[in-house]
Amino acid sequence: MTRHILAALSLLAFATTAAAQSADQSARLDMLQAQIEALQKQVEALKADAAKAAPQWKGAPQWAGEDGFSFKPRGRLQLDSGYIGIPDGYAANRNLGFNSRVRRFNLGAEGTLPGGFGYKVETEFANASVAFEDVYLTYAPKGAAWGLKLGNQEVLPSLEQMTSSSHVSFMERAQMNDAFNASRRLGLVLGVHDKADTLRLDIGLFTAHSIDGSFDNDGWISSARAVYAPMVGGGRLHFGVNAQHRDFQSNDNGVASTSNGAPSTNQLARYRARPFLQNTDVRFVDTGSFAAHGDNLLGLEFAGIFKSLHFASEAQWVRVNAYRAGGIATGLDAFAGGSAVTPTSDPTFFSGYAELGYFLTGETRSYREGSWNRPKLAHPFNKGGWGAVQVVGRVDYVDLDSGALKNGATNNFATGVSSLAAANSRLARGGKQTGYLFGINWWPADYLRFIVNYIHTEVEGGPLAATAKPLSTAPVDQRKYSTDAVAVRAQVEF
Repeated sequence: MTRHILAALSLLAFATTAAAQSADQSARLDMLQAQIEALQKQVEALKADAAKAAPQWKGAPQWAGEDGFSFKPRGRLQLDSGYIGIPDGYAANRNLGFNSRVRRFNLGAEGTLPGGFGYKVETEFANASVAFEDVYLTYAPKGAAWGLKLGNQEVLPSLEQMTSSSHVSFMERAQMNDAFNASRRLGLVLGVHDKADTLRLDIGLFTAHSIDGSFDNDGWISSARAVYAPMVGGGRLHFGVNAQHRDFQSNDNGVASTSNGAPSTNQLARYRARPFLQNTDVRFVDTGSFAAHGDNLLGLEFAGIFKSLHFASEAQWVRVNAYRAGGIATGLDAFAGGSAVTPTSDPTFFSGYAELGYFLTGETRSYREGSWNRPKLAHPFNKGGWGAVQVVGRVDYVDLDSGALKNGATNNFATGVSSLAAANSRLARGGKQTGYLFGINWWPADYLRFIVNYIHTEVEGGPLAATAKPLSTAPVDQRKYSTDAVAVRAQVEF
C-alpha cells in the first residue's frame, strides 16, 4: 500500500514538473515570437528608409525628401563636326571648311527647398573658357498660379531661345536669336499660368549684362512673353508674342572696345549672324558697329503638334534707337576715339523661319511650359527598337539691310563733325541671308541624341560680297553668292 502511494506521488511530481517546464517553454516561445516580429518591423522600417534614401533615376540620380528638399545633378555634352563650303571666288579662309569642336559641356544641379523655393545652377565649359548658364532661385507657393525667378536667365526672347539647346530641331537655334543677340541676363521674372499649361504670361526686368566682372549697371532690359497653347483636334497649338526694350549701357567715359553685340558693354550696337553653325566665326551678314541708345524687339510665335507631325514658325522685328549725325557725347556717353557710325534714322531689321518635322517611328514632339521638350521614346534601342527617328526641314531668313545705316556717316562725337565713308564700305553693311535646312534626329535611348544637318545658305550683299563676287559689276549690296554645309552632333544630357 505504501509502495503504491509513493509511486502516485512520484507521478504527480513528474507531471507537475513537466507542466511547469511546458509553461516555461511556451512563455519562451511567445517571447521569441515577439522578438522576431519586432525585428521584422525594424527590417521593414530599414527597407523603407533605404528606399527613401535611394535616388530615383531620370537621366541622372535625384533625391527627394518629405521635408521639401530635393537635389538632382544635371548637364550635357555636345560634340560637333562639320564642313562649311567656301563661296566661289572667295579667298581661302582657315575658319571655313572642316572643323570640330566641343559645342557645349555643361555641369550643374537643380532642386527644391522647403516653403516653395527652388534653385538651378549650371556652368558651361567650352572654347577654353567657363561661363554661367542658368543660375537662379525660384519661388512658387503651393497651389498658386504664379511664381518668381531671380538670377541669370533668358530674357523671354522667343520659342526657340526659351527651349533648351538639347531640344531644338537643329544643331543651332534660328538665326534671329544669333542676329538679335538673345542671351541670358541678370534679372527678375514674374510668371503667371493656369494648371492646364494653356495660358502663360511672363514679365521680366533685367540688367544689361549677365554674370561677369562688369560693374556698369546703367543699362537695363524690360521684357514680356505671352503664350496661349490650346488643345485642338487631338493635337496642340501654340500662339505666342514676345517683346523687349533694351537700353544699352553707357560707354564708361570712352574706355570701351568694339562691341560684340547688343545689348553691349557700351552704346555701340551690332547685329550679325553665323551661317547656321558654330563651327566658324565667319559672318556673311553683319551690320558692323554703330552708335545707338538701345532697341525695341517684337516677336510672334506659332506652332502645332498633331501626333507625329509638328510645325513651327516665328518672326521678329527690331527697331534701333540710334544716335544722329552732328551729335556731341560727353561724360559716360563719350565714345572711344570720339567717332562712331551714325545712321540717318532708326534702322529696322527682320528675321523669320518656318519648319516642318515628322517622327518616322511614331513619337510625338514633347511640349512643356511654353517650350519644346525631349520626346518620349516608344521603342528604345536597348529594348529591340530603333528609338525615335525624326526628319525636319526649315527655311530661315534674316534681313540686316537698312538704308538708314548704309547712308549713315562717321560722326565725331567730340566735335559733332560727320563725314560719309566710301560708297562700297557703306553698302557692305548688313546683308540678307537665307538658309534651307534639312535634318535627321535620332534618339536611340532617352537622353542620347545624334543629329545630321545639311544646310544650303544664300547670301545677298553683306561685308564679304565684294570678295566673294570680285568680278561682279553690280552694287555690293546686290551681289549674291551661296555655300553649302554638312554637320553632325553627338549629344548626351542628364
